[in-house]
Amino acid sequence: METDRRSADVVVLGLGNPLLSDDAVGLRVAAALDELLQNDPVPGVRVLSSTRGGFELIDLLAGATHAIIVDCLSGPSPVPGAVRRLSLQEVAGSARLVGAHDISVATAFDLAAELGISMPDTVEILGVEGGDTLTVGERLTPAVELAVPRLARDLHAYLKDAQGPGGRSR
Repeated sequence: METDRRSADVVVLGLGNPLLSDDAVGLRVAAALDELLQNDPVPGVRVLSSTRGGFELIDLLAGATHAIIVDCLSGPSPVPGAVRRLSLQEVAGSARLVGAHDISVATAFDLAAELGISMPDTVEILGVEGGDTLTVGERLTPAVELAVPRLARDLHAYLKDAQGPGGRSR
């Protein structure tokens, strides 16, 4: 996965913990999308992954015009593998996006604005509902595992479509 911090129009950021079952889904989606982009590149798109959130989001997203963040969501009655689109104001159920021991993603954006750091104007958060985020292990539950390639393909198609005629970002 590309780790270069050069500016890109779009940054797709997969978040997760690779050792807590479904919590790794954001990392897996980022890896699958990166593989698709290796075979069929989309100019101006950079894929990153992180096991942290909070302050690190500023460093990872600074300079981009559009961010797509993929992370696992935990809730009381999850539908494992279901993907929910969230805004910065709606984020709940993700340790990295809410910031139990750090700052939330919304606070990170507010802080960056206060510091004069250019952050994406467009932020899309895709939360994949997890079925098991407590078991120590590297395997996703079956429903979440099935969501990974589907979401990666959907993101790749979305990014290609966003390029518009002539391969330029819209």
